[in-house]
Formats: sequence, structure tokens, C-alpha cells
Amino acid sequence: MKKLTALLTAVLLTFSLTACKTDTAAAPAADDGQNPVMNFVGVYECERASILVEAKGQNEAAFTVNWGSSASENTEWTMSGTFDEEGLYVYYSDCVRRDLVYNEDGSIKEETKVYTGGKGSIIFKDDGALTLTWDDQAEHAADGMTFTYLLNN
Repeated sequence: MKKLTALLTAVLLTFSLTACKTDTAAAPAADDGQNPVMNFVGVYECERASILVEAKGQNEAAFTVNWGSSASENTEWTMSGTFDEEGLYVYYSDCVRRDLVYNEDGSIKEETKVYTGGKGSIIFKDDGALTLTWDDQAEHAADGMTFTYLLNN
């Protein structure tokens, strides 16, 4: 009986230590193989504009900006670049701006490519609340705007 009690105690102790284990690991670092942009992936919003942030490869970020003009018109910018982990920013030089007009069913009625090769940067800030600013050097579309993190897609 003593052996059985000791065995059950050992099993229960092992189980409880395993079940109560908490994960105290630090946030992933760049050298762990995870793209550091993963810490910022999601949707950010300011007024009528939203920015979708996605991670690509080892340290690349892709952005899609949507800015609603009306219920049937939208402006879209897409760009990507290498994430600077120390400065928490991405510089890009491949921005494409498109103006879109939609049919009532949501399909694209008209698409106009306004420009390609736009330059600028996206700067992240994490001081308890994730935010970003967009420095659009082509048109200064978002000057003075701070985009707030909404959700992770």
C-alpha cells in the first residue's frame, strides 16, 4: 500500500508540475528564425484609412493601405520592404497606388493605376499600444496621422 501511495503521489506531483508550468519565454528574437514583423502583423486604422501589415520571408514586411473616398470609391497603396528591427521601421521604394471604383455587388468596376515606384516608410511604435505612422514621400497622404492597431488577421 505504501508503494502504491508513493507511486500515485509521484505521478500526481509530476502531472501537476507539468500542468502548472507557465511559459516565461521572452518575445521571439530575430535569431530564432521568426520574422520580427510577426510582432506587428495585423490591421491598423485611422479615420477612413486602414493599413494591413503582413510578414514576408525572414525580415520583410508587406503593406496594403485602403482609404475610402465613398461607398463606391477607394484608393489603395501596396508596398513592401525590409524591416529594420532596431529602428522599428520599413523603408520602401516599390509603392503602387490604384484608384478603385466598385459596382453595387462589390466587384471592381474601374481600376486606375496612378503611379508605381513610390517611396516612403512605415514606422512602428510599441509603448503598450501598437501604433504606426506612414511617411508617404510621393503624396504625403497620411501626414500627421497615427494608425492604431485593431486586430491580427
